[in-house]
Amino acid sequence: MTVKVLKAVQLFGVVSADLAGRRFIVDGKAAAAVAYGNLALVIRDIDPAEWNPEDHNWIARQAAVHQRVLERAMHAGPVVPAALCTVFRGREELDALVRSNADRWRKALARLAGKQEWCLHVYCGPHVASHHEPYVMRVAPAAAQTAAWEGRSGEHLGALWKACSSLASASRRVEPLPNPHYLFGATFLLRRLRIREFRAALLRFAGTARELGLTYYLDGPHPPFTFV
Repeated sequence: MTVKVLKAVQLFGVVSADLAGRRFIVDGKAAAAVAYGNLALVIRDIDPAEWNPEDHNWIARQAAVHQRVLERAMHAGPVVPAALCTVFRGREELDALVRSNADRWRKALARLAGKQEWCLHVYCGPHVASHHEPYVMRVAPAAAQTAAWEGRSGEHLGALWKACSSLASASRRVEPLPNPHYLFGATFLLRRLRIREFRAALLRFAGTARELGLTYYLDGPHPPFTFV
């Protein structure tokens, strides 16, 4: 992960201008949606003395805050997440970013409206999914990779991937997480109206999964970290 450390203003993501003025308080610290033309940016002022990107535990705490802020914003409308730890020396730098990206962000907000990101994890054998790190650290950096499967489990996973992808507006494979029992992962950008249908598709595959000794775990909803 590349972390660019400047100072003064942290950007969490971009939302509709309708959300301007909203505050999102996480761990006692407030982020706010601030109007920038016909967009709003979810930002907060930061103390450079507290910025410590060399510390993995510190990064994990920031990722948890980043994710929770955007999850709260997501309940009010579409969000375009910024990269983790996106920080600027001041509003002038932020203004320059808005000028160069406003059109792209507006199009992304329109594309993401009414949609959520979900991740399907498949494990070999019984398994309790771990949340020792925020989703934005566990899954997002590993998306858009490829995977190969063999044998009967491979046929099952290929059919599962095809069925789930057909219900999604977009989908991404996830590189196997650092767990020897982790067999398959994929993220899906789903319209809210299709989530029930998506769950029904998983149920259709569940019987064969049990025969093969596979465990499914559905993780979400999340902001569309892997689709921006």
